[in-house]
Amino acid sequence: MVSNSGNTLQRIKEVFFEAMMDGYAGGLKRSAKYVSHDGYKTIEFFSGIHGVVDRYCVTPHSDFSAGTTTIFCLNAPVWWMTYSGCYLPSVIPFLKKALRQAYEKSDFFGGRGPRFFSDGELTYSNFVEQSSTFERFSGEEQIINQHTGVLLGWHKYSGISFL
Repeated sequence: MVSNSGNTLQRIKEVFFEAMMDGYAGGLKRSAKYVSHDGYKTIEFFSGIHGVVDRYCVTPHSDFSAGTTTIFCLNAPVWWMTYSGCYLPSVIPFLKKALRQAYEKSDFFGGRGPRFFSDGELTYSNFVEQSSTFERFSGEEQIINQHTGVLLGWHKYSGISFL
């Protein structure tokens, strides 16, 4: 049985940031990435007794995507998040850069990027619910062109700890 102590939850949070920095937004140094027969892309990361599975899908018919991130401890799920939305392919490198801004500092804003990040003409904003914590959260992120005001993409997200 997994302990419900703060130390356990703190370790799970640390594993989250390790996995995110090594996964989609990072460099896939230790993580394994593969495409399954159902079209999902999966990134798996392991650290001791913990595992992180980031599983998402995209379609050739639009710029929409959706996915889940699950953290396991001793093969039991202990934390979960979901995300879905739409990003133009041209802003994906900027999205990854924004996500890394939070992950590198271990700043948790709903499991996504910082509240605000700007680089050149692109601006990333993360509207995480005020009462959000690592244990229970939700919000929406977006990227806009700050010169034209055009929305270039967004994701809604939410998640919960099972401890």
